[in-house]
Amino acid sequence: MLLAGVAACIFAIRLLAPPNLLDQDQERPASYVLDAIKNGNWLCQRDWTGDITSKPPLYTWLCAMAAQPFGRINLFSLYLPGALAGFGIAWLLFHFGRICFGIRAALFGALMSMLTTAGFKEFGLARTDGVFAFMTTAAALLAFESWMTGRGWTWFWVMSAAATLTKGPLGLILAAGGLFACVWEKKSGDPLPIRGSYLRGGLLFLLITGGWLLAAYWQYGTPVLNKLLLKEFVGQTTGTTVKHAPGTLIYQPPLYYLGRAAPWSLLAYWGLWRIWRRPATETNARRMERFLFCWFAVGLALFSLAPHQRADHLWPIIPAGALIAGAQLAGLTQSFSRKSVYGWSIAVTLTMLLGFSYYYLGTRAHEPIIAQTVALKQMAAIIEQKGSKEFPLTHVDDPMTLQVYLNTLRPHISYERAAQLLRGPEAAFVAINDLKKLESAGEPEEKLPYKILLSTGTGNHSSTHIVGNRSVLEPANSIACCFGSVFIRGTGARLLKLTEKEVCFEITNEPGSILLTNESSERRKLSFCLFSHGIHKRRQKTLESHETWIPEM
Repeated sequence: MLLAGVAACIFAIRLLAPPNLLDQDQERPASYVLDAIKNGNWLCQRDWTGDITSKPPLYTWLCAMAAQPFGRINLFSLYLPGALAGFGIAWLLFHFGRICFGIRAALFGALMSMLTTAGFKEFGLARTDGVFAFMTTAAALLAFESWMTGRGWTWFWVMSAAATLTKGPLGLILAAGGLFACVWEKKSGDPLPIRGSYLRGGLLFLLITGGWLLAAYWQYGTPVLNKLLLKEFVGQTTGTTVKHAPGTLIYQPPLYYLGRAAPWSLLAYWGLWRIWRRPATETNARRMERFLFCWFAVGLALFSLAPHQRADHLWPIIPAGALIAGAQLAGLTQSFSRKSVYGWSIAVTLTMLLGFSYYYLGTRAHEPIIAQTVALKQMAAIIEQKGSKEFPLTHVDDPMTLQVYLNTLRPHISYERAAQLLRGPEAAFVAINDLKKLESAGEPEEKLPYKILLSTGTGNHSSTHIVGNRSVLEPANSIACCFGSVFIRGTGARLLKLTEKEVCFEITNEPGSILLTNESSERRKLSFCLFSHGIHKRRQKTLESHETWIPEM
C-alpha cells in the first residue's frame, strides 16, 4: 500500500505540474501516438514530417490504448505508461528483494527506485525510456529466477521481446548482463551453471521481434530498415550519427548516475564496493548481490563506451543500483525496530515528496520552455473554443506541441504555399512562428494580407502565431486549408475530420461544394465522406499528380 500511495502521489504531482512537451523531443513520440489514433497506422508510425518512427511501437500502443477512453490524446495517456512502469519497477524490486534480502531491504530498494530525480521524471515523460526500463528490469529479474531454479526461461525471452519492441535489442543485452554472476560464482568455488532449455523462448523472441520488423518492412519498405537498423541501432552504436566517437565520454555515465539517483547513489556505489570485497555469506543473498552487481556494471560499461550519452539512458540499470542501496541501508539499520524503520521511511518519503512538489509546481514552472508549452496549450484551447475541434488550420513551422493539444496530425507546408493560401478568396488560417519568412515568401510588390489573431509571445521566432486573411478566428462559409500536399476548399460545409486517409465534411448551407487537389508529384488515394440531412456518403478516388477532384454532393 505504501508503494502504491507513493506512486500515486508522484503521478499526481507530475500531472498537476505545468507541462513540458517541448523539452527532450517529447513531441515526436506524441506524434507517433497521433499517427496510430488519427491515421490508423498501428503497425508502424510516422511523425508529422512523414519520417519513419525511430523506435519500435510498444510505447505508442500503450499510450494510444490509454487515450481511447478520452477519445483523444492527452497528458494522462502520454504519461500513464511511464508511471505504471515506475510503479512496476518498485513492485518487482520489492518482490524479488524480499525473497533474497528480507522485507526491509526490499522496501528501501523499492522506495529508492521512485524517490530520485530520475524516478520522478519517469512518472511524467512522454518517451519510451520508462517503459523500456520496466521491461528490462522484468527480464533481468526473470533471468535471475531462471538461473536459480533452472526453468522459466521462456518468460525471460518474452519480456526481452517486449523490451526490444519498446526501444531495441539493447534490452536483451542489459537484462542478460547479470548472468555473468554465474562465472563469478564458479570462480568462488560454489558454481551454479545456467540450466534449463531456452531454445523455445529464443525462437519466440525472434518470432515476436522479427515478425513485427518484417511486417513494418512490408508496409513501408526499406525506409524502415534504414531508420531502425542503420541510423538508430548501427549509427548510435558506432557513432556515425553522433558527434562523439565511442569511449570518448566514458566518465559521464558514472557521474550521471551519481546525480540522477542521488542521494541513494552513494549507498549504491558503497554497496558495489562491499559486494566486490565482502559478499554476503548466505547463498541466495550472495547470488542476488552478484547478479545485481553484474547487471549494473555491464550496463554502466556499455553506456560509458557508447558515443551517444544521455542521463535517461541509465534508467534500465538504476533498479539494480536501488536494490543494492536498499540492502546496504537495511544492513546499517538492522538494530532499528520495525516501527522506527517504518516511521522514518514515511517521514523521509513525505519530505522528498514535498521537495519535489515545490520544484515541479513552483521553481520549474517559471522556466521559459515550460511557459512556452503552457502558452501553446492555452492557444489550442482558444482555437477549439472559437473554431472547432477540427478547425481548418494549416501548419507551417509551429511546434508539434500545438497539434498535440489540438489532437491533430497535419503535415507542415512551405512558407510560399502558406502565402498563396492567405492570398486566396476563401477564409484561411495558418499556424506559424517565423512571420518574416512568411512575408518574404509573398509577392514582393504587394503586402501579404494577413492579421495576427492569436499569439503566444511578442513576435520572436520562439513565439507561435495564428494568422488569417479574416479579422476573426471562426468558421466561415467558404474555407481553404492544406493537409501537406493536399489542398482542400469547402463552401457551405463544416470540416469534421482531416487525416491522411480521410476528409469529412458536413453540409451547413445549400448548395455546398468541396474541392480536393493533389499538389504532390505522386499519385495519392483519398477518401471523402459527407454528412448531409442525416445521410452519410463516402467516396474514394486515386488522384494523379496535380489532379483536382470535386466529389458529387
